[in-house]
Amino acid sequence: MKAIISYTRKVPFYKIALGLLLLLGSIYGFLYVSILNSIVLLVLSFILLRSDGSEIDLASKTYRNTISVFGIKVGKWNPLPMADYISVFATNESITVRALSAETTNTFPIIHLNLFYDNNKKITVYETKDQKEAFEVASHIADALLIDLLDATEKGDFKWVDKTRLREEGVIVHTD
Repeated sequence: MKAIISYTRKVPFYKIALGLLLLLGSIYGFLYVSILNSIVLLVLSFILLRSDGSEIDLASKTYRNTISVFGIKVGKWNPLPMADYISVFATNESITVRALSAETTNTFPIIHLNLFYDNNKKITVYETKDQKEAFEVASHIADALLIDLLDATEKGDFKWVDKTRLREEGVIVHTD
């Protein structure tokens, strides 16, 4: 039995609907219109339908960051170092959009789950916008790897989390 912890970000419904519509359009294009247009529509549909995630194989002590389309996951397996702890880290992500002479930067909050090893080297294993989901995933990984869980959601105020209370009651209790 393989013990693989797998997390894949969910694709929103509107992206699935638009992606499938573009996929059908590309199939129609291959059959009746132009191959070049069909290829463009096919690429756009895969961009909309793809999802990021990660997998940790406990049996072989490896991990990989994945890209998934229609449940087919692709990614390179790397050796998993001996982790010291997992951190739930809140930060902001910025996206800059440029068009002709105009430019705008949009910033939105995001939460990273980082595995720390060898004196603060890190591997980002998961990203989400939902704090509750972040702690559920982090608790699962921490229990599976037998490591501690650090709450770093507030800048400069890092606290260890009681994993037992989080798992059993769904409440974040800090232990200091």
